[in-house]
Amino acid sequence: MNEILPILFAVLAGIFTTMEASINAKLGRIVTPNIATVHSLITGVVVIVIINILKGTLNQYSKIIYVRPQWLIGGVFGTFIIYLVTKTIPQLGVTTTLTIVVSAQVISGLFVDVFILREQQLYLYKLSGVILLIIGTYFVIK
Repeated sequence: MNEILPILFAVLAGIFTTMEASINAKLGRIVTPNIATVHSLITGVVVIVIINILKGTLNQYSKIIYVRPQWLIGGVFGTFIIYLVTKTIPQLGVTTTLTIVVSAQVISGLFVDVFILREQQLYLYKLSGVILLIIGTYFVIK
């Protein structure tokens, strides 16, 4: 029962990813993928700054100077994600692009959990799931 809210958040993140990717791809056709990426990031910054101001948590940003530098590059990856998806959807379509993206996320996530963070074990059923995911991705692409 404790997992309902995180599961709901994960489902919403998936839905929002689809919506964002579709909207950014359309915008990228009108302007450029670079401009669509900039617009997406600026819009996101404005929204989250407003939320933090309303919650009274913007002052927490001052702690950023004490964080290890490698934990500060997430925005770089986010930028590349937005740009690459915006650039790819016009060629492959939303379904194919996001199927490949999600498959890559699951596989790389399992790799990180098992081999880098060592927070999970690699069991045969997880490996079977990855193989089925790859097969499913293949069928979606075809």
